[in-house]
Amino acid sequence: MKNKNKQLGLVSRPPVVVVLGHVDHGKTSLLDYIKKTKIADKESGGITQHIGAYEIEIDKHKITFIDTPGHEAFSKIRSRGAKVADIAVLVVAVDEGVKPQTKESFKIIQEEKIPFIVAITKIDKSANNLEKIKNELAEEGILLEGRGGDVPCVGVSSKDGQGIDDLLELIILLSEMQELKADPSKPASGVVIDSHLDRFRGNTVGLIILDGSLKVKDEIVAGKSEGRIKILENFQGKPIKEATFSSPVRVVGFESLAPVGERFLTGKTDIEIVELTQEGGSLNKKLGQKDSEIKIPLIIKADAFGSGEALEEVINKLGKEKKWLFLLFKNETGDISESDFKVVSSGQVLVIGFRVKKKPEINNLLLINKDLILIEGDIIYEIKDKIEEIVKKKFIEKPTEEITGELEVLAIFNPVKSNQLIGGKVIEGKVQNKNNFRLIRGEEIIGQGKVSNLQKNRIEALESKAGEECGLLVSSSKEVKKGDRLVFFKKI
Repeated sequence: MKNKNKQLGLVSRPPVVVVLGHVDHGKTSLLDYIKKTKIADKESGGITQHIGAYEIEIDKHKITFIDTPGHEAFSKIRSRGAKVADIAVLVVAVDEGVKPQTKESFKIIQEEKIPFIVAITKIDKSANNLEKIKNELAEEGILLEGRGGDVPCVGVSSKDGQGIDDLLELIILLSEMQELKADPSKPASGVVIDSHLDRFRGNTVGLIILDGSLKVKDEIVAGKSEGRIKILENFQGKPIKEATFSSPVRVVGFESLAPVGERFLTGKTDIEIVELTQEGGSLNKKLGQKDSEIKIPLIIKADAFGSGEALEEVINKLGKEKKWLFLLFKNETGDISESDFKVVSSGQVLVIGFRVKKKPEINNLLLINKDLILIEGDIIYEIKDKIEEIVKKKFIEKPTEEITGELEVLAIFNPVKSNQLIGGKVIEGKVQNKNNFRLIRGEEIIGQGKVSNLQKNRIEALESKAGEECGLLVSSSKEVKKGDRLVFFKKI
């Protein structure tokens, strides 16, 4: 095995560790103690903010910890299908025992199939409860070493440091048993663990490198975000020229903010990068019936990450039940913007907005392009019902109309709404004689109408194309005014 690894250019890599458990059970205190006592170089002022991970070294062995209170970033990484953690530490407070988030964390560990260690925290308070806690863990199916299972367990205190060296030694032992390998000669790849806009430096992204080496000036891509690395720093904010696996680093150079949890890649052609990222990242994540003939491109925008995950689960179940396939291109928090609709280059796309607002320009997009479908709401089961209704209407049943063009009204020559003579400029598509239209004022549809006659240069014509001015005789349910827009459509 070792000879084969050597031939492949593989060398041992440090483990990446995530700490999970119930709120207030000592995750943050444990991580803080390890930071303060195990990071050799503290001259740089400690660990920088906005990076989400840090690295320690013990007896020439490195360990990278994902520093995510509440495991929010780890949840985002999981939601995008990326694998980042090699080992988990499940913390359980000795004075409280197994709690709901303890069970939830154990479920995550099982789903990810991560080797794990149980750290019973706060043993400086009541070490006598250790056996009671081990019994509670056994009831949840967590069988510890010496009690019929193979899960290592250690008692720790973040107050006096008791047991923490033992915990770190167990992590190193577990990583050696896994024989974690990587190739330093390859272009770097890994996972985005943090992403924010720095007011002075621009888009700043925290990464964990899982394979290969990363250098200044490398081209990099994560999902739809790409760029070239201008600044490369280690987890303490020190400028470096190169980093390799399993290092946490911070980079500046992305043209747009990379999503947390997205895979990143370097050193490939643009086409190869996009294909690889789509294959393993959030793009084209399939929900529902995999071999369905009904395919629905989907974007989710929610008020909180948990809401987005809940919606994703509901939609996945709906897809399996109805034998539909939802192609999830994005599941993010924040208000709905024009860029969300541009994730899918063409064709129909369904956007779900859960307890979020939409930017004003969205109304224009929806009026012009009937392939863009928006569902908004604040109750998940109601959104599920709306999705079912819309999919049947828009994706299964044949559409009944097609948008053909849009005109801006520049002049009104008579005010009679039943037979108005107006002048305007075609701003998109084309306008044809006898076309039906919707009357748009501001962002609202206020009426409908029909073209009775079309003229160009005072000569009757069949149509007028984008960029041309024309005169129209129209009948409308509401009076047309200067500045209005007419969106034309035809039945199909």
